Amino acid sequence: MASKIPSDVAPKDVARLPPGIKNNERRRIWTPVAKDWAIFEKYGRETNGAYTEVTVSIAPGGQNAAHWHGSYSETFTAEKGQVGIYSKNVGKIMLSPGESKTVMPGEVHYFFNPGEEDVEMKVLLQPAREGFEKGLYILYGLARDGKSSNGGIPNNLMHTAIILASIGRLLGMEEQLVKRYWD
Repeated sequence: MASKIPSDVAPKDVARLPPGIKNNERRRIWTPVAKDWAIFEKYGRETNGAYTEVTVSIAPGGQNAAHWHGSYSETFTAEKGQVGIYSKNVGKIMLSPGESKTVMPGEVHYFFNPGEEDVEMKVLLQPAREGFEKGLYILYGLARDGKSSNGGIPNNLMHTAIILASIGRLLGMEEQLVKRYWD
C-alpha cells in the first residue's frame, strides 16, 4: 500500500523518496547479522529534517558493531525488556522500559540484547540525516544478501567506503546500492 506522496515532491524526485513513504510495507527492514528489525516510524523527510525515529527490535544475542556518528545525536529509549547500550563515555548500561540514553556526536557506541527474549527500543536521531536512512537500508540489505558480518559491517571494503565516505559516490557504487535497497 502506497503512502501519500508529499505535495512538495516533483514527479522526477519520487524515485528518491524513502521507500516507506512510497510503500508502507517497506518501513520495516531486517538484518540477520545483528539480529534486529528496524521500523522507520518517521523519516527525516516527514519531519522537515528535525529527526528520524526508528523502532528497533533486537533478538536474543543481537548486537550491532561499535560505531559513531559525526553530525547527530542518537537517543535510545527502552520500550520492551532490558536493552543494553554501550557508550565509550559511560560503559555498558541496561535500560529498562521508559529509560533513555543519549549518545552525542562523536561518541563510540553500540546496542545489544544479552537476554533470552526479544527487546524493543525507540531510536531518535537529531537532526535527521538522509545518509543514515539510506545507509541503514543498504547495510541491512547487504546483511540479508550474505555480504556482511561482524555486527553488520560489509565484507566488501568498497561497500564499507560507500557507507562511511564519499569515495563510493565518486565511483558510482552508492547509486547501485541505493537503487537495489532504497528505491
